[in-house]
Amino acid sequence: MQKFILITIIFFYSVLQLTAQNNIPELESKLKTASGKEKIELLYKLSKLYLKSDTKKSLNYAEKSYNLAKKSKDKNMQANALNMMGTAYYQQQKYRLAIRNYEKELDLRKQLGQKYSKIKVEYNLAATYQISGKEKKALGLYKEVLDYSKKKNYPELTKKTYRSIIQVYVKEKDYKDAFLYLQEYQNYLNNIKTNYTQQKINLLETQFEEHEKELNKKANRLKEIDSVLNELLIEKSTLVEDTIVKGLTIDKLATDTIKKAEEIKVQKEEVKRREQWLTGAIIFIVVVLIFSFLLTWMYRRMKKAYKLLAIQNAEILEKNEEIKAQSELIKTQADKLAEQHQITLKQKQEIIDSINYAKRIQQAIFPTKEYINGILNDHFILFKPRDIVSGDFYWMKKIKNFIIVVAADSTGHGVPGAFMSMLGVSFLNEIVSAKSLDNAGEILNRLRDKVKKSLHQTDVNSVSQDGMDVAFYIINTETLELQYSGAYNPLFIVRKNQEAELIEIKADRQPIAIFMREKEFSSYNIQLQKGDCLYTFSDGYADQFGGQKGQKFKLKNFKQILLDIYDLPMKEQKQILKSTLEDWMGNTHEQLDDILVLGVRVDF
Repeated sequence: MQKFILITIIFFYSVLQLTAQNNIPELESKLKTASGKEKIELLYKLSKLYLKSDTKKSLNYAEKSYNLAKKSKDKNMQANALNMMGTAYYQQQKYRLAIRNYEKELDLRKQLGQKYSKIKVEYNLAATYQISGKEKKALGLYKEVLDYSKKKNYPELTKKTYRSIIQVYVKEKDYKDAFLYLQEYQNYLNNIKTNYTQQKINLLETQFEEHEKELNKKANRLKEIDSVLNELLIEKSTLVEDTIVKGLTIDKLATDTIKKAEEIKVQKEEVKRREQWLTGAIIFIVVVLIFSFLLTWMYRRMKKAYKLLAIQNAEILEKNEEIKAQSELIKTQADKLAEQHQITLKQKQEIIDSINYAKRIQQAIFPTKEYINGILNDHFILFKPRDIVSGDFYWMKKIKNFIIVVAADSTGHGVPGAFMSMLGVSFLNEIVSAKSLDNAGEILNRLRDKVKKSLHQTDVNSVSQDGMDVAFYIINTETLELQYSGAYNPLFIVRKNQEAELIEIKADRQPIAIFMREKEFSSYNIQLQKGDCLYTFSDGYADQFGGQKGQKFKLKNFKQILLDIYDLPMKEQKQILKSTLEDWMGNTHEQLDDILVLGVRVDF
């Protein structure tokens, strides 16, 4: 009979575990409106529920719970969250990170005077030391745990600790001590076996009754949640369709705006040419009027002095011949000028055609929209060359579970800048491979060497000191770890905690070119969170002149815009940045430099 009861209890315990998994949607729904201590506890519970099925989600919820608990100075919940983080890292086989979190938890348990929780942390820490090859540290902690658990009569913890100590001694080939602890373990088991079995049966019977009641409550609650979820799915489908239609409308408006701008530019050039011809015609008419006035004046003078008129008439005839000769000369020169003007227009058109062809070549080496959309979900590229071709350029690539993103600003703009951008893209394609993804700074070092060698930059007094400023980062889509290295161009990360926070990762103050104080490029490792927005850019946006006083836009205003718009879809962010820039420039300020802004949301 007792065996039947025990089997029944184990079965219902398994059902309760499954029910706990199904309880996740309910807790996530509550999380949306929760705040304060309730939110911290919900995050902790979700971390605990996800621990066996999805360690990444478990780790994410635990980190959020820890950060909120730290702000509210709740040390007990900090310790609980650290325990989840350590266990998640342990399951991911990241033992160094697991040890770091367990050690933090241990300090907090000591401060709170939680002796039993402290001894459990010491056991977890010893187990992590053991599996990571630090057997001596593990053995010292195991013995502390064993003394305490035997003294306080914690049989399960005592048995686990005995087994762990024996394993350590066997691995170190200390068979004598292993045998001694094995004998102790057998004696301990014989002493507690009878009492422990009966106690466990009683405890499981009590838990079964309590869990059976709780199971009925949760089953009713799940029915209510299913109904709400169906309504939310219908609403989500409608919103997705509306978003797609709006996106297509925005793309069409952008295309129409570009065509209209080109037409206005052609019309302005035509008006300018007509104004030049009109000015010439007015000058000619004024000359004719003055000449007519002189003839009239001369005619009147002829009536008053006939003798003088005869002499003057001869002189006039002579001057008329000179004027005629000069007129023919002027006409010949005018014909030559008109011919040269046509040649100049033809040469200008040929140059523009060549630059437009260069633009197509430059665009061909950039990643295609289809490729970028295939590796990034929510993103935007604001790319505005000052001239037809650009010195700013962007480059992206996916290798296995790594995504590489580059935003660069070459020396100069127009055709010279375009040549530098093509060099940069070519070198990046050559340098970046699966073997080089462990150090972002080393990739920039190799890029600098390529640029210096191709431009024959042997010392700081070299004739060519061209180069580029670069923001370069690599994202591991599985761990959300980011590597960044920069030459003058920083990386901005906008993260939503309780309020929006802009994290600036500063670049090294040296270019991808020869430099007087040249050093190795730094490499930074950052742990990203879901929903983080990453922004890289050239200096064209912040340095653009405009406004009523004709001042620079400045980096401070650029940061504020990002904080205001980061939670919008990336396409809407691009439109706001573009319209803000156009309003700032108005009709009185021309674009001074190439402009590039890349935005990427972490939603892998």
